[in-house]
Amino acid sequence: MTEKLYDKIKNSDDIRKEIVHVPQWDCDIEARTMSGLERAMLLGGCMGKDNNVIQDKFQSGILIACLHDPETGEKLFSESDAEWLMGKSSGAIEKLASVAMRLSGLTKEAMEDAEKNSSQDIPK
Repeated sequence: MTEKLYDKIKNSDDIRKEIVHVPQWDCDIEARTMSGLERAMLLGGCMGKDNNVIQDKFQSGILIACLHDPETGEKLFSESDAEWLMGKSSGAIEKLASVAMRLSGLTKEAMEDAEKNSSQDIPK
């Protein structure tokens, strides 16, 4: 890899952002793409003994990783907020989790595309 390409990748602003209005809470929230590290930690922390995703840990984890205050840019929630956060409106949680998952490439379609692309032969 050339130094120029390396710098381009390293310095790219590849985090996507989207403002989501949550009527249940009467506010706007900024959802962002997870970093690779956040995604790995989320997926690693949400797997049960049988390699199935523990749904409540996954949803709270994605909200904690991806939601920010649109005015300050600061993360809205931390791990200590997970329990009460999951007690909030399921409609609000689902809406925010869906946007965060789409931005982070965690939709069913994105996962299928990634699997298909990784199984294609790389030209020599």
